[in-house]
Amino acid sequence: MKISVYITSYNQKDFLQEAIESVLAQTYQPFEIIIVDDCSSDGSQELIKDYSNKHSIIKYFLHKENQGVSQVRVTALSNITGDFVTYLDGDDLYLPNKLEIESQLMKNNDCDIVFTNNMYVDSNDVNDVKWIWAADRIKLSSNLFAQTISRDFPRKSLFRMELINYEFLKNNGFHDLNLKIYEDYDLRIRLAKKAKMACSIEPTAKIRISKNGLSRTNSEEHIKAFKYIYNKYESDVNNLDDLIRNEVILKMNRNLNSFYEKHKKSSNKTLKVKIKNKLQRLIDKI
Repeated sequence: MKISVYITSYNQKDFLQEAIESVLAQTYQPFEIIIVDDCSSDGSQELIKDYSNKHSIIKYFLHKENQGVSQVRVTALSNITGDFVTYLDGDDLYLPNKLEIESQLMKNNDCDIVFTNNMYVDSNDVNDVKWIWAADRIKLSSNLFAQTISRDFPRKSLFRMELINYEFLKNNGFHDLNLKIYEDYDLRIRLAKKAKMACSIEPTAKIRISKNGLSRTNSEEHIKAFKYIYNKYESDVNNLDDLIRNEVILKMNRNLNSFYEKHKKSSNKTLKVKIKNKLQRLIDKI
C-alpha cells in the first residue's frame, strides 16, 4: 500500500520540524511526503528544503504568493503519486503507529475513507493532553452524508487526518477554492455522499490547540462560508427521507445557533443579521 502524506505549511517553523519528524518516524513508512508552503517568511522554506535534501521521499512546492489553505491542499493533492493519501497541518503531529493502524483498517474493511481518534494538546507542550476528540466511542451512521453535514460526531466536530483512497478522492474532486475556511468540512460532506468508511477509537495524532487558528478568523468569513456550504447541499438535504431530513435540519439549526452564539460579536452586525436570516430561510424551506 503506497501511502502519500502531505503537510501544509505557513509560518509554523517552530512546529514544522516536529510534524515532519513524526511522519518520518512511522512504523509503516510513507511512500512519499509532500510539503506545500504558502509563502512563509519565518524560515520554514529553508527548513523544508533541508529536509528534502536529506530524505528522498520528501518533495516540496513553495507558493510565491500566499494563496490560502484551500489552494495549498489542492496543490498537494494534485501532485500525489501514491494510492492512498492522508495529511497533517504543520503544527500537528502523528503518533508512530498512525499509518500502520489506518492502513490495516483500510485493508480489513475495503473502504474509501478510514480515520482514527485525535488528542488535543497544549500548543507549547504536546505531552499536555487537554482532551481526546472521541472519549469513549465513534459511531458511524448508515447515512454518512446526513451525519457529516449535521456534524453529528463527538464535540460537533468532524474527523481529521483521514486516510483516503486517492482514486476515489480524485474522482469526487478536491477542495473547493471558493472557500477560504471550512474547505475541509465541505470536502467531507461531498465525499460522505458516496464513501464507505471505517474508524478506530485509538488516538493516532496530536492536534495543537492554536490561539491563531480558525476561531480567530473574522466572524463575517465564518458566516459567508456556512451560507455557501448550506446553499451548495440544499438539494441533497431535500432528497433525504423525511425522518432523516427532519433530524438533519434540527441538528443544523442547533449548530447554526451555536455558531452565532460563538461569533455574536461580529464587527458588522447588519451583515451578520442579514446573512443569518437568509441562512435560516434556506433551512426553513428544506
